[in-house]
Amino acid sequence: YNPSDTVCSFSVPMETLELGGRVAVRDVVHRRAEGTYTQRITAELAPHSVKILRLEAEQRIEPTHYEAEWAYLPCFNDLAKKPKAIFYAPHEKASGRTVVRYIGGCKENQARWENVYSQSGGDYEMTVAYVPAPYRKLEIDVNGRKQVAEALETEPAKGICTLKVKVRLNAGNNTVCMGSPYCWAPDIDCFSLRKLADSPR
Repeated sequence: YNPSDTVCSFSVPMETLELGGRVAVRDVVHRRAEGTYTQRITAELAPHSVKILRLEAEQRIEPTHYEAEWAYLPCFNDLAKKPKAIFYAPHEKASGRTVVRYIGGCKENQARWENVYSQSGGDYEMTVAYVPAPYRKLEIDVNGRKQVAEALETEPAKGICTLKVKVRLNAGNNTVCMGSPYCWAPDIDCFSLRKLADSPR
């Protein structure tokens, strides 16, 4: 959708759409095929126009990226009656321009992703992007297996930082929780997953 007065260009990698192989693309507004793509879809939209596409791929690939704003927040309170209640906050340098702020302080105040999918399960490297701040801790819980992330950066001026931990996923959907039961956790931007080569398939 391009609501502006100028031409808008976009380029979307197929892996972002979780599609693999050859992908047939059809414009459903103009009712015509637009060809077959393998790496990414690119197009230009005229001012004040919309493009709606139907994609049919040879295969569905595992998602590898999860934004913080996709998480369920059990303690979310949009009435804004608490000065430091968990909420979605804009952040220009975050991958989706949004972070989850004020996680932690108690067990229940967490960010939870309930559909983290693995086709066959196994060991993964998880990379968590976060906003550094002093006196923070981060507990990562994957299907009830908890670990505390060590050596978090504390200097906010460094912008978005990352940490890596090894996690084990089950085949199918997994639940990932992030928080800190005793103090604030850092603001979370996103996390990504990479299956380890020696992991059983």
